[in-house]
Amino acid sequence: MNNKNFPRKVLVLSPYPENIKNSIEKHGDIVDVFNDKITYKFIKNKSYDFIISFGYLNILEKEIIDNIKEAAINLHISYLPYNRGKHPNIWSNLENTISGVTIHLMDEGLDTGNILFQKEVYINKKNHTFASSYNLLISEIENLFSLNWKYIRLNETKGWKQQGKGTFHYAKDFDIIQHLFKEGWDTNIEEVLKDFLEFKKSNRLD
Repeated sequence: MNNKNFPRKVLVLSPYPENIKNSIEKHGDIVDVFNDKITYKFIKNKSYDFIISFGYLNILEKEIIDNIKEAAINLHISYLPYNRGKHPNIWSNLENTISGVTIHLMDEGLDTGNILFQKEVYINKKNHTFASSYNLLISEIENLFSLNWKYIRLNETKGWKQQGKGTFHYAKDFDIIQHLFKEGWDTNIEEVLKDFLEFKKSNRLD
């Protein structure tokens, strides 16, 4: 497995896999792409060396995680341990936590595994919408992956445990404030932040 020339067989679970797929194939590795729910039987029959999850909405079965230790990896657009779970780009901006991207090992928790690589990303709330900031984070994590797949594929890093409590959000948390996004994802971040602070104050959400 440590032979640099040995092709890895990689499953990419993603609705937008193209750049990730290209980064893997540059090293001569073999890539399959899926965005549907998978089972451990499927993984076992295919004999994958790695699973890469990127924007994948299904939770992997415990049996998959247990049997692919240190080879199931998630690409998450937040600076973990902050903003685990849903809509990390929204909450990092509204709660003034660090914005960034993280590549981490997957475990039984949600976005709780060891961090392999991460990068802080500055987002100017006055100039960005939620759509443009999301696109920036996607670009940043694709680049972070491209730079570091050569280390991941050789298992040269085991990462480090996440430090601190961080933050976590469910999809239902966004439902409460969705009305503040007057132009949908194209709403300016600073405008929503102003309304969000007023909404918190009037509804005693602190």
